[in-house]
Amino acid sequence: MITSLDTLQTAKRLKEAGFDEPQAEALTGLLRDVQEAEQGQLATKADLGRVAADLDAKIERVAADLDAKIERVAAELDAKIERVAAELDAKIERVAAELRAEFALIRSEMEVLRRDLTIRLGSMIVVATGVLLAAKFFG
Repeated sequence: MITSLDTLQTAKRLKEAGFDEPQAEALTGLLRDVQEAEQGQLATKADLGRVAADLDAKIERVAADLDAKIERVAAELDAKIERVAAELDAKIERVAAELRAEFALIRSEMEVLRRDLTIRLGSMIVVATGVLLAAKFFG
Protein backbone atom coordinates (compact mmCIF):
# COMPACT_ATOMS: atom_id res chain seq x y z
CA MET A 1 0.00 0.00 0.00
CA ILE A 2 1.31 3.42 -0.95
CA THR A 3 1.39 5.92 1.88
CA SER A 4 2.05 9.62 1.60
CA LEU A 5 4.76 11.34 3.56
CA ASP A 6 3.46 13.58 6.33
CA THR A 7 5.83 16.47 5.68
CA LEU A 8 4.66 18.56 8.67
CA GLN A 9 5.16 15.67 11.09
CA THR A 10 8.56 14.86 9.53
CA ALA A 11 9.74 18.49 9.78
CA LYS A 12 8.62 18.65 13.46
CA ARG A 13 10.54 15.46 14.27
CA LEU A 14 13.66 16.78 12.57
CA LYS A 15 13.42 20.05 14.53
CA GLU A 16 13.03 18.07 17.74
CA ALA A 17 16.17 16.12 16.78
CA GLY A 18 18.20 19.34 16.52
CA PHE A 19 17.76 20.44 12.93
CA ASP A 20 17.00 24.13 12.34
CA GLU A 21 13.94 25.17 10.24
CA PRO A 22 15.66 25.41 6.79
CA GLN A 23 17.48 22.08 7.29
CA ALA A 24 14.30 20.30 8.41
CA GLU A 25 12.32 21.71 5.46
CA ALA A 26 15.11 20.84 2.98
CA LEU A 27 15.44 17.28 4.24
CA THR A 28 11.65 16.84 4.37
CA GLY A 29 11.37 18.12 0.76
CA LEU A 30 14.13 15.74 -0.31
CA LEU A 31 12.35 12.78 1.34
CA ARG A 32 9.08 13.78 -0.36
CA ASP A 33 10.81 13.99 -3.79
CA VAL A 34 12.39 10.56 -3.29
CA GLN A 35 9.05 9.05 -2.27
CA GLU A 36 7.26 10.58 -5.28
CA ALA A 37 10.00 9.33 -7.62
CA GLU A 38 9.69 5.82 -6.20
CA GLN A 39 5.91 5.91 -6.41
CA GLY A 40 6.19 6.93 -10.06
CA GLN A 41 8.01 3.67 -10.73
CA LEU A 42 5.33 1.48 -9.15
CA ALA A 43 2.92 -0.44 -11.39
CA THR A 44 -0.72 0.43 -11.10
CA LYS A 45 -3.66 -1.95 -11.33
CA ALA A 46 -4.24 -0.65 -14.84
CA ASP A 47 -0.60 -1.44 -15.74
CA LEU A 48 -1.00 -4.96 -14.37
CA GLY A 49 -4.30 -5.35 -16.20
CA ARG A 50 -2.66 -4.39 -19.51
CA VAL A 51 0.20 -6.83 -18.89
CA ALA A 52 -2.29 -9.59 -18.03
CA ALA A 53 -4.32 -8.83 -21.16
CA ASP A 54 -1.15 -8.90 -23.30
CA LEU A 55 -0.14 -12.24 -21.76
CA ASP A 56 -3.61 -13.67 -22.33
CA ALA A 57 -3.52 -12.57 -25.97
CA LYS A 58 -0.07 -14.11 -26.46
CA ILE A 59 -1.18 -17.35 -24.77
CA GLU A 60 -4.23 -17.48 -27.07
CA ARG A 61 -2.02 -16.98 -30.15
CA VAL A 62 0.43 -19.67 -29.02
CA ALA A 63 -2.43 -22.06 -28.24
CA ALA A 64 -3.99 -21.41 -31.66
CA ASP A 65 -0.62 -21.96 -33.36
CA LEU A 66 -0.13 -25.21 -31.43
CA ASP A 67 -3.63 -26.40 -32.31
CA ALA A 68 -2.97 -25.70 -35.99
CA LYS A 69 0.37 -27.51 -35.87
CA ILE A 70 -1.17 -30.47 -34.05
CA GLU A 71 -3.94 -30.72 -36.65
CA ARG A 72 -1.39 -30.51 -39.49
CA VAL A 73 0.81 -33.20 -37.93
CA ALA A 74 -2.25 -35.39 -37.26
CA ALA A 75 -3.33 -35.03 -40.89
CA GLU A 76 0.18 -35.91 -42.09
CA LEU A 77 0.23 -38.96 -39.80
CA ASP A 78 -3.20 -40.05 -41.01
CA ALA A 79 -2.00 -39.77 -44.62
CA LYS A 80 1.15 -41.76 -43.85
CA ILE A 81 -0.85 -44.42 -42.01
CA GLU A 82 -3.26 -44.72 -44.94
CA ARG A 83 -0.33 -44.97 -47.38
CA VAL A 84 1.37 -47.67 -45.29
CA ALA A 85 -1.93 -49.53 -44.89
CA ALA A 86 -2.46 -49.46 -48.66
CA GLU A 87 1.08 -50.74 -49.24
CA LEU A 88 0.52 -53.53 -46.71
CA ASP A 89 -2.80 -54.45 -48.32
CA ALA A 90 -1.09 -54.65 -51.72
CA LYS A 91 1.73 -56.81 -50.33
CA ILE A 92 -0.74 -59.08 -48.54
CA GLU A 93 -2.74 -59.46 -51.75
CA ARG A 94 0.45 -60.32 -53.70
CA VAL A 95 1.43 -62.94 -51.11
CA ALA A 96 -2.12 -64.34 -51.10
CA ALA A 97 -2.06 -64.60 -54.92
CA GLU A 98 1.31 -66.34 -54.80
CA LEU A 99 -0.01 -68.76 -52.16
CA ARG A 100 -3.13 -69.48 -54.23
CA ALA A 101 -0.92 -70.20 -57.25
CA GLU A 102 1.33 -72.48 -55.19
CA PHE A 103 -1.67 -74.32 -53.71
CA ALA A 104 -3.12 -74.78 -57.20
CA LEU A 105 0.21 -76.18 -58.40
CA ILE A 106 0.40 -78.52 -55.40
CA ARG A 107 -3.19 -79.68 -56.02
CA SER A 108 -2.45 -80.40 -59.67
CA GLU A 109 0.73 -82.28 -58.75
CA MET A 110 -1.21 -84.26 -56.11
CA GLU A 111 -3.83 -85.10 -58.74
CA VAL A 112 -1.11 -86.35 -61.10
CA LEU A 113 0.41 -88.41 -58.28
CA ARG A 114 -3.01 -89.85 -57.39
CA ARG A 115 -3.60 -90.81 -61.02
CA ASP A 116 -0.12 -92.35 -61.28
CA LEU A 117 -0.67 -94.29 -58.05
CA THR A 118 -4.04 -95.50 -59.28
CA ILE A 119 -2.49 -96.69 -62.55
CA ARG A 120 0.38 -98.41 -60.76
CA LEU A 121 -1.89 -100.04 -58.23
CA GLY A 122 -4.21 -101.20 -61.03
CA SER A 123 -1.24 -102.53 -62.96
CA MET A 124 0.01 -104.37 -59.91
CA ILE A 125 -3.42 -105.91 -59.37
CA VAL A 126 -3.58 -107.02 -63.01
CA VAL A 127 -0.07 -108.51 -62.84
CA ALA A 128 -0.77 -110.19 -59.50
CA THR A 129 -4.02 -111.59 -60.87
CA GLY A 130 -2.14 -112.85 -63.95
CA VAL A 131 0.56 -114.44 -61.80
CA LEU A 132 -2.04 -116.12 -59.58
CA LEU A 133 -4.00 -117.39 -62.58
CA ALA A 134 -0.81 -118.60 -64.27
CA ALA A 135 0.19 -120.40 -61.10
CA LYS A 136 -3.24 -121.98 -60.83
CA PHE A 137 -3.34 -123.14 -64.46
CA PHE A 138 0.33 -124.00 -64.91
CA GLY A 139 1.37 -124.88 -61.62
